[in-house]
Amino acid sequence: MGGPKKEENPPGGGPTSLFILTEDNPIRKYTRFIIEWPPFEYAVLLTIIANCVVLALEEHLPGGDKTVLAQKLEKTEAYFLCIFCVEASLKILALGLVLHKHSYLRNIWNIMDFFVVVTGFMTQYPQIGPEVDLRTLRAIRVLRPLKLVSGIPSLQVVLKSIIKAMAPLLQIGLLVLFAIVIFAIIGLEFYSGALHKTCYSLEDPNKLVKEGESETPCNTDNILEKAAGSFVCNNTTSMCLEKWEGPNSGITSFDNIGFAMLTVFQCITMEGWTAILYWTNDALGSGWNWIYFVPLIVIGSFFMLNLVLGVLSGEFAKEREKVENRQEFLKLRRQQQLERELNGYVEWICKAEEVILAEERTTEEEKMHIMEARRRNAAKRKKLKSLGKSKSTDTEEEEAEEDYGDDGYLKTRSKPQGSCTGFWRAEKRFRFWIRHTVKTQWFYWFVIVLVFLNTVCVAVEHYGQPSFLTEFLYYAEFIFLGLFMSEMFIKMYALGPRIYFESSFNRFDCVVISGSIFEVIWSEVKGGSFGLSVLRALRLLRIFKVTKYWSSLRNLVISLLNSMRSIISLLFLLFLFILIFALLGMQLFGGQFNLPGGTPETNFNTFPIALLTVFQILTGEDWNEVMYQGIISQGGAQKGMIYSMNATEKQKE
Repeated sequence: MGGPKKEENPPGGGPTSLFILTEDNPIRKYTRFIIEWPPFEYAVLLTIIANCVVLALEEHLPGGDKTVLAQKLEKTEAYFLCIFCVEASLKILALGLVLHKHSYLRNIWNIMDFFVVVTGFMTQYPQIGPEVDLRTLRAIRVLRPLKLVSGIPSLQVVLKSIIKAMAPLLQIGLLVLFAIVIFAIIGLEFYSGALHKTCYSLEDPNKLVKEGESETPCNTDNILEKAAGSFVCNNTTSMCLEKWEGPNSGITSFDNIGFAMLTVFQCITMEGWTAILYWTNDALGSGWNWIYFVPLIVIGSFFMLNLVLGVLSGEFAKEREKVENRQEFLKLRRQQQLERELNGYVEWICKAEEVILAEERTTEEEKMHIMEARRRNAAKRKKLKSLGKSKSTDTEEEEAEEDYGDDGYLKTRSKPQGSCTGFWRAEKRFRFWIRHTVKTQWFYWFVIVLVFLNTVCVAVEHYGQPSFLTEFLYYAEFIFLGLFMSEMFIKMYALGPRIYFESSFNRFDCVVISGSIFEVIWSEVKGGSFGLSVLRALRLLRIFKVTKYWSSLRNLVISLLNSMRSIISLLFLLFLFILIFALLGMQLFGGQFNLPGGTPETNFNTFPIALLTVFQILTGEDWNEVMYQGIISQGGAQKGMIYSMNATEKQKE
């Protein structure tokens, strides 16, 4: 009983669980059955998704205020915590805690779950002192759905590539950190305390004098003492004093190794590094600063950070090559096995038929039936060998036409009898003539010219256009729509509906024309375009009709369509990453971006805005401004510097 049981079940746990429950214990058997039951895993994943939805529906207000909806959603935390606690308890009972090989805490996902459950219990008790909201750790649970996509081959390749690239990435990360430290130390030597001078009013020494939109570091207020290229205050209205906190509320500086490393990292991301260069020029002069910043950008940005992409690209290429080689090997092995089985089966059938044909009692009719069956089998074998070949859009239609060619099409239809025989023969000849006509060169150029003229008519439409152009485009749309409909119906009549819709290009063409027809009818009946002119934009898709006749462009489009599965999986992984950091940002900075100038557009008060903010940071556009706002909202350069790690980690990813 014990042996088969261990072979049937996947490895899990050890001989005992919590030093109490053995493998034959009924409680442990039932708990293992529950955690291995597929609906249990689906229920957990649905609970995770529901928890993420609850976190996303929260709206953070200034001063810690909460909306009525947020107060109601906060009460659901205890229920989610209870569900996750039950899940963790069942897995611990079934697998054991940590001592055995396949125990609960030997799995990285279970470690994360256990950590979240423990910290969740900590948030249920009132805290003493400054409140630290550990409920942000609930957002880590959204990583759990990654187990769902582990079965997707394309995403599996990416995940394996990232995991295998961890070791070289760690080495590259240490190299980048070493370069940042070196340049930070150099900046500390040259620019320590250099950015704290600015212009103050002569009438009020505590009032800053701005040059433009913000304060500017100065060198002196005496033009005779200024360095070449430095900024000098207007000595009639202001004076240069060294009591300014510095640019960006003192965050951008080289005063200590921490500020210097953050400033250097901002420079190598090439976001706002020119402003730092100009500030140092204003403070010290423009004679020698380029010697520091040019090598910083060349070495740090052009070389060091691109090494990370190079390592990921190399590991991805290796993993993809392995997967492709394995798939090719399996495909070849399946094909060889199929051929062996088919050849053996056909050889056995042929021998049996030879025996039957050799017998004297076999009639001529039976012999003709056997020979006809042989011809059909030969045709099926030929078709079976061509199944593994990839088909482009035009080859699909051509092969369909070959399968149902002139003779084949005539054979598939019942032969008409009576007085209509001549009419049906003429109709079939006319159908075949149309079929050959749509393949001619002049018909190809006719369609291309129609597509070009239709695109021109769509493009010339503009605001404030004259009335005659509006009327012309109105009637031109009906003309083009009629011509494209005629082309579709002609091809459908020549090929037959079944063969016509076997081509993916023809299906796409039919969808575009049907959408245009619906849009025209809606505009005439209801007045105005449907929605936001979405269906009118379908007219632009007619330009893809060119790919039908342009082989190189068609192959490129087909390659893009074939790669959509990998792109979709990567986009899902990217969205999951954005979702995690958006929820973390809502918990850390929700309702706290209350700056003197008001709440900036990039904030974490609501989930949609948080998603856009994280996406902006990932694109590298003004990510440093969001970081400055987060630091200032948490107490400025002296208290909120720890929160700069959030934006820094996003930029590294």
